[in-house]
Amino acid sequence: MHNFSDVIGLFKQLLTGLPITLGFIISSWIIGFSLSVLVTAGRLSPRRWLRYPLDILVSFTRSIPIVLQLFLVYYGLPALVQTLIGVDLNDVNKMIFCIITFSIYYGSYLSEILRPAYLSVRKEQHDAAYGLGYTKFQTNFHVIVPQMFSIALPSLGNEVINLVHQSSILFVLGTVDLMGQADMIITTDYTSSPLLTYFCAGMIYWGLTIVITAVVHSIERYVDRYKQSDLEGGTI
Repeated sequence: MHNFSDVIGLFKQLLTGLPITLGFIISSWIIGFSLSVLVTAGRLSPRRWLRYPLDILVSFTRSIPIVLQLFLVYYGLPALVQTLIGVDLNDVNKMIFCIITFSIYYGSYLSEILRPAYLSVRKEQHDAAYGLGYTKFQTNFHVIVPQMFSIALPSLGNEVINLVHQSSILFVLGTVDLMGQADMIITTDYTSSPLLTYFCAGMIYWGLTIVITAVVHSIERYVDRYKQSDLEGGTI
């Protein structure tokens, strides 16, 4: 039977892995989202030599389980680099391979959110901007892209939460993130309760998700107020 002090101590142990989890989430999201913008632009391009390979990449990453992609990158990338340029990556931090894997995954996956959002903006918006003398770049940057992100924002927020959930598989490579810390506690401390340890880890993930959800909702409310002011001003 565990007392309250034991539970507090368990939370403190688990929280030592939280900075690694947060660092992974932030890094993977920033890189993945930036990559998704480029992938989306490429898939909207009229150039087939650019569009078709990106479509294949998106199809592959959406079809293969993320844990399998993680193993492919972890074992395949060092072998590929060793073969091509003779550099040994076996001593590279495992978290780097995790970030690479999830950045590629979300770079492809998020493009399936951004591309429909871009295409959903009415053609009249393009025509009106061209009528005002905007170039194609100016039209996209000042008119289309802001509306695209407004449309895509709820889905992007959901994907941040999905990234939090999927970060729990990193421990399969031996990384000591939040889930890895829980696994380490169970395997090294024979007096620990697996049920209590995983429950406490789940509570931390829950709290993290609540915070992220609150931030996303705050951004959505801000965007809604901005859109409402534009409607009242007759700019949309």
